[in-house]
Amino acid sequence: MKSTTINRIVAGFALSLGLPAAYFGLSALVSGVPRPATQVEQVIAGADGGKFEITLTSGDSTAIIRALKLLPAEGGRLILGAGLFPVHEPIILERDNVELRGSGAGTILRLTDRAACPVVVIGSPITPIPRITKGVVVRNLVIDGNRRSQDPECWGGVCDSGGLTFIRNNGLTIRGATDIRVEQIVARNARSGGVVLEKNCREIYIDNLDASENYFDGLACYETEDSYFNRIHLHHNQSAGVSLDLNFNHNVVKAAEIHHNGSQGIFMRQSHSNDFKKLQLHHNGNQGVFIAQADADIGTNCTNNVFSDLTVENNKGHGFRINDTSCTENLVRNSVFKSNDAGNLSEVTEKLVSLLNVSVL
Repeated sequence: MKSTTINRIVAGFALSLGLPAAYFGLSALVSGVPRPATQVEQVIAGADGGKFEITLTSGDSTAIIRALKLLPAEGGRLILGAGLFPVHEPIILERDNVELRGSGAGTILRLTDRAACPVVVIGSPITPIPRITKGVVVRNLVIDGNRRSQDPECWGGVCDSGGLTFIRNNGLTIRGATDIRVEQIVARNARSGGVVLEKNCREIYIDNLDASENYFDGLACYETEDSYFNRIHLHHNQSAGVSLDLNFNHNVVKAAEIHHNGSQGIFMRQSHSNDFKKLQLHHNGNQGVFIAQADADIGTNCTNNVFSDLTVENNKGHGFRINDTSCTENLVRNSVFKSNDAGNLSEVTEKLVSLLNVSVL
């Protein structure tokens, strides 16, 4: 695209933010004018494999939301520079094929005091979900929920009382979505969970996630299938490292370190045919792995899950606990359990779990 056309796009972007185009300081427009808090560095059409791209070097959630709206119907990429981007209202990514990319650990989306909302939502905020969101990417940034300066757990009031209150004030919520990539993300200090999947998610790929200091779980997955979680670091959350509590089926969790969480390392109910590989679970406040059904409902059991190459040690509860007789056909292999305060392997009755090459020290 010709530079004059790009300049017109930039000028249009400036007007959409309510600022003169000259304020952006682009030499192609006006030089020598001081830049305000919101700053666009460049707009490129057809960059990097044909994606429309906007770079926003500073601003807040209002600037981010307006920039996202300027991406064309076929999608595109918004790149955020290093620095703090205050979030007054959620950044909602419900259009297909949109990417939100930071510039590394220096790009911080931080919820403002008393905002009482999630920070980022992938998918529709409407419940029930009206459509499935596809092809969204979030990568290379920090999401900070500023939980000590928030009050309610849910967006806009009492949880599940209607409207937006069905959405918890998580760092990142993914709901009703497929073909989603979340990479190199820190999710910390959320009033509810760090990263939460819900409302029928499929083919979600999460790689290199660090979730800590969240009020509840570091990672929680509900109604999630055929998804892949790799290089996950979940630590110092007040509840579980990861909670898998409703139709978590046919997923892979690989290369995770889960430690120093307030309750379980892994809390599982109603989860089937998942593959857990190369996990380290240590120094959690209760069990390393807890497998159960929900109350008296045997339809919420856990079956056919495989745990390979685990190291489970120094947890305050059992290393691995199966709490209900309905949870059968689970396998642990090539794993080590040691120094868990309440014992290493525990079953409500014998032979609920199969063990293959397991060391109990």
